Amino acid sequence: MNLLKKLNASKAMCLFLALAMVFSMAACGDRTAPEDETKEPDKETEEFENPLDKTDKDKDKDKDKEKEEEPKVKAPEFKDKIAEIKSKNSDVIGWLQIPDTEINAAVVQTTNNDFYMRKNELKEYSWTGSYFVDYECAMGNTRDDLFRSTIIYGHNVNYDDAKDKERFSQLFNFADKDFAQKHPYIYFSTAEDDMAWEIFAVAYTTTDFDYVQVLQDRKTSPAQITEAQMMNIVNGAKERSEFVYDVEVTGTDKILTLSTCSYKYGRRTDVRFIVMGKLLPKDAVLKESITLKENTAKKAVQ
Repeated sequence: MNLLKKLNASKAMCLFLALAMVFSMAACGDRTAPEDETKEPDKETEEFENPLDKTDKDKDKDKDKEKEEEPKVKAPEFKDKIAEIKSKNSDVIGWLQIPDTEINAAVVQTTNNDFYMRKNELKEYSWTGSYFVDYECAMGNTRDDLFRSTIIYGHNVNYDDAKDKERFSQLFNFADKDFAQKHPYIYFSTAEDDMAWEIFAVAYTTTDFDYVQVLQDRKTSPAQITEAQMMNIVNGAKERSEFVYDVEVTGTDKILTLSTCSYKYGRRTDVRFIVMGKLLPKDAVLKESITLKENTAKKAVQ
């Protein structure tokens, strides 16, 4: 009897151990499913990105992306400045600025090109004069009022074309390639319209190049120059330019010319230095700098 009990106990023990091994193998088996049985992730779930799940690092990346998409250069606004000085002198028609120079002042216009030669923006005597628009140019409160070509004059107050003197003496900075590359724009605005002009030529020239032509014919036609006449000016400036600018100008564009005397070729009275730009759309994205190359085939002053 005791022997029978022992045998039954032994069988029970064996059965218990066998069951334990089965459960143990199931629990310790390979938990990774075969490659062909791996369930693909739900695509809709995978593509959905909950903004609440983003880490601080992800948010920083989003901010950096937004900064990259923002324009790096913004055109300045001058409406308040123009209004303030125009209240003191009705001849004020706009404001001119070139960054990193002292060219940052009101622009005037009257019925001739002599009055402001030795007067400042408040009609007070000044040996350095003012920045003034050619009297033949059409002016108004917005870009729509402008002729195809607008010319602004200013003095070069030094006989060696030093670029650190007053008024348009500072235009000679544009004869320096490094400066020109870092300053692709002129900012000339009217009373109700802030405008950026993209430079396409900086050149020394003689006055036989009639870049100041505004009317089709001063004697017979008071209408502004035609598209073809304007393109003659544009192409003439480009072929004389110190540098080759990758800027396309068409007959439907509007251009701005800054003009001053130059003494690079001695004390000649027929040499000028000019900087020309085309008007950009209001929503144009401005660049911090550009790349220029020397114009080795330029038409030089003779």
